Amino acid sequence: MGNLNRIVNINIDIKTPAVSAASFDNLLIVGPAPATAPETAPPAVGSYTDLEGVTEAGWVTVGDNADPVGVAARIAFSQNPRPAKIFIAVQQTAEGTTEPIGTTLNRALSTSGWYVVCPAGVPEKDFETIAEWTEAQTKLFAFTYTSVTCPVTLGIYYRSMGWYGKVTETQAAADVPQSNLYMHVAAVAKCLAYPAGSETWKFKQLASVVPNNITSTTSDNLEKDHLNYFAEYGGRNITMNGQVLAGEWIDVIRFRDWLQDDMQYRIYNLLIMNTKIPYTNSGIALVENQMIASLKAGQAAGGIAPDEFDSDGVLNPGFTVEVPNSMDLSASEKASRALSGCKFSARLAGAIHVVTVNGELTY
Repeated sequence: MGNLNRIVNINIDIKTPAVSAASFDNLLIVGPAPATAPETAPPAVGSYTDLEGVTEAGWVTVGDNADPVGVAARIAFSQNPRPAKIFIAVQQTAEGTTEPIGTTLNRALSTSGWYVVCPAGVPEKDFETIAEWTEAQTKLFAFTYTSVTCPVTLGIYYRSMGWYGKVTETQAAADVPQSNLYMHVAAVAKCLAYPAGSETWKFKQLASVVPNNITSTTSDNLEKDHLNYFAEYGGRNITMNGQVLAGEWIDVIRFRDWLQDDMQYRIYNLLIMNTKIPYTNSGIALVENQMIASLKAGQAAGGIAPDEFDSDGVLNPGFTVEVPNSMDLSASEKASRALSGCKFSARLAGAIHVVTVNGELTY
């Protein structure tokens, strides 16, 4: 029988797109190893899908002898919706000396899939170091403090959020309920369960932590300093404020990180899934299409505003995209094979946190 390839020759190339390893949905608990060493030490950085896995790794999660990491994990898995998984990075100890917190965090970077650093059993004096480290990453840092003032004050941090842990202002730090040392873990586990762009970090109900019973003066001061707390309003215990230390909204920082990653990988896949993208208007349009697709995904997620009409009937688009015309670019620009001048502008959907209604009653 003759070889059919002499007549019809079929070659099939499998094009597999790149998938981002970044995640904006999971928290990383950083803290010491179990106080009572298990037969097998937990991994330096591990992921856990339930509290049983944390217990099996050696951490005690309840009781007077509970490990800080164990309590933090219990608080995380107590939220509704609960996290699909959490990560734990162990701060290693050798010959009685605990490694610098930066060493632990750098090791955790080799494991993908987590987004927010949540210390447990880490001294407050190390929080500034964590904030400085996080500012240089595409991550967030959350902490609870029980000292008189916020322990993170030396810089303007757009990636750090502080939570007030005391039940009352006069409460001694030693008397703070064990669970309240992990107020930040509860808030992070709760809010990361919502897709980036769909949430605000204010008005969320938390489980397993005691609300702050504080004066209006204290709450005003916390909000002035862009700190977060958990208090009773209208018969419900809810998170308040929802900001990072620099004053930006937490959800905006998270959505920006998500959008950057999404658009980056869409354009990257365009380049690797095609034999080439020509440096022509048609090729530039393909890049533009990927930018638009990412921005539309941002609209669908709730982070970018939809197209809306103002009171004069003028349409205000949720986003606009601008790319250069190939014929306007110089020969040297084309020879470099680097496309610049691609821009977009998008309106954040934001969130309503305060409503004021003025009305009148008449006869």
